[in-house]
Amino acid sequence: MRLGLLSAALAVLAYSALPAPVLAHGGDEMEAKALSQQPARTLAQQAIAELKVRGDTEEAAVRLDAALESKDKSDIDVSKLREGTEKLDSGHPKAAISLLDEALSLPLGAKSGQVKHEAGREFQPATGAQEVAAIVAGAALILFGLAALGSGRRRLRRAPG
Repeated sequence: MRLGLLSAALAVLAYSALPAPVLAHGGDEMEAKALSQQPARTLAQQAIAELKVRGDTEEAAVRLDAALESKDKSDIDVSKLREGTEKLDSGHPKAAISLLDEALSLPLGAKSGQVKHEAGREFQPATGAQEVAAIVAGAALILFGLAALGSGRRRLRRAPG
């Protein structure tokens, strides 16, 4: 009993004596370096999601810093990305989101009124002839199935038993 208690106390003491970076799985510096291997466009989209969904400005700032360090800055306006990062660092997340949207809208930009990375997010069901034919065929199959069940039950009732 005492040996187990002593072992547990030594383990806790050794664990608490280790510096925090040793206990982490790489720390913020390693994470930022790993993130900077991703395209800047992807990191900017992730930063917007962090801001819009979770409201996590620290994680968004890490993603934006990695985006600025990324080697792949294709299909993104780097100057708008830098401005958005500065707005976020100065404590204006809504302004940062707007600038990041503009950065991601390259080459459409604000002139077209479209945000390229949000295109196609709204579902608009088609109402063509195929959909109407599918609905009619589905209804007919359901009615046929119900009729088959009804006739099967009638036969069971009539069977001598």
